[in-house]
This record gives sequence, C-alpha cells and structure tokens, in this order.
Amino acid sequence: MSGLKQGPLWDSIDMKTAITSLGNAGVQVTHGGHTFLIDAFYRGFVGVAASPWEGVKRIAKADAILVTHDHWDHFSPDAVAEASQRTGAVVIGPAPVISKLKGSLPVSSLLELEPAGRDRTGRYTGLRVEAAGLVVTAFRTLHSKAHNSYLVELLGLRVFHDCDNEHTEHFDVSALVNLDALMLCPWRGSGWADFIGAIRPRNWFLIHMTAAELDEHESGTFFADICEKEPMESIALRPGDRCELSASGAS
Repeated sequence: MSGLKQGPLWDSIDMKTAITSLGNAGVQVTHGGHTFLIDAFYRGFVGVAASPWEGVKRIAKADAILVTHDHWDHFSPDAVAEASQRTGAVVIGPAPVISKLKGSLPVSSLLELEPAGRDRTGRYTGLRVEAAGLVVTAFRTLHSKAHNSYLVELLGLRVFHDCDNEHTEHFDVSALVNLDALMLCPWRGSGWADFIGAIRPRNWFLIHMTAAELDEHESGTFFADICEKEPMESIALRPGDRCELSASGAS
C-alpha cells in the first residue's frame, strides 16, 4: 500500500485491525481474518471526490461490500458486481443499490436493507442483521431518499460509517457507544462536532475529502472555515494509505 500511518492503540487484547482509504468515502477494514468494504467502488471527479485507489482492484477476498447510497461518487454498479464476483463478497445496500445489481449477481449475493427511518421522537432507528460473519445495523439517515449509515460489529470491533448524513443530531448516541472507529464527513451544519464529543470514539476518520482538503488537513487549516475547534484528533488518509490499530475487547 502507498502509505502507512500508525493510529492510536487500543489498550486490551492485541488483535490488529487495518483501515485503508480507498478514496472519497471508501474504506477497507480488515480484522481477525475478515475483510469488509464500504463505498469502495465509485467514480471520482476532480474537486468533488478523490479518485478511487487503484489497489482496490487487487483485493482478492472480502466478506461483504456495503454501499451507503446510489450516488455516483459512492457507487458504481458494474464495479461492485465485478468485485463481488471476484472476492465472493455479499453486497449490502438500500433498495436503489440492490435493484441496480439484480441480473448481474445471484440473489444469494445481495442483501437489501431498508431501515424504517426516524421514530416518533425524531431519532434514527436501526435495522440489525447478521450477514457474512458480520453484525450490521443500518440507519436510514438524511441525505438522499435512500441513504444508509452503517454500524458494523465483528469479533469485538465496532465501526460506524456515517457517510453523507447531514443531520447527526437525530442519533440516539447511546446506540453508538464504545466505537472503535468512526468515519464521517464534516458537513457544515450537520452537528458533527457535538456528535463526536458525545460518543467519544476511540478513533475517528475524516472521509469524503478532495486532494485539496487533504492538503489543508495536513497543514492544519482544513477546520478553520468549518469549526472553531476539532473535538478530537482526527485521522485523514489519502487513497491507499492504511492505519493500523489494535482492537479492544476482541476475541
């Protein structure tokens, strides 16, 4: 891989976890012999979405490919279908994603998750399933008509990928305690700073960043026009960069 960055270490059982940026909001997570991908296959565009990391085409095995929504900078149907066939991964996503893959992949390789949305109190509700060795809770969050945020649990690891959710304030944060890794895009007005402060993840990753924004982050200027202060030290990876962590409570 093109780069290696050492992230904060968890302080319990020494099971290594590697998180690799695949470009834009795409990540690869490996833990305990398992691999899952989120928003890994898409089309890049200068000034909008960092180009996909070429190494994603060399991933030979994966348990699951999760897709948050069907926007072009998060989902390429042809690339996802090819990757599922190559890696053996089950594809998990909302209805618009799964509908675009029917006919290209067998039904056994597709899992449609359509969470209910918000409850009577205005909080996001989750839909929890077990698939491909993972426990996945999908939340119908606010961005497009069918946008999922995912909590993925695996052998003691808890990863939450919030993707393009524009309203973090609608979460019941008690559902997201003890997160080992949080991945989100810091949209203006999304309440992300208070959200991070409330759940206190062990590590949090900036995603959906252009090359210019990554440059700004490295120079310490990215948050100057978004938030007065960063609630915790963040990790921002360029496509192909990997962060190795040591998982807490893994078995």
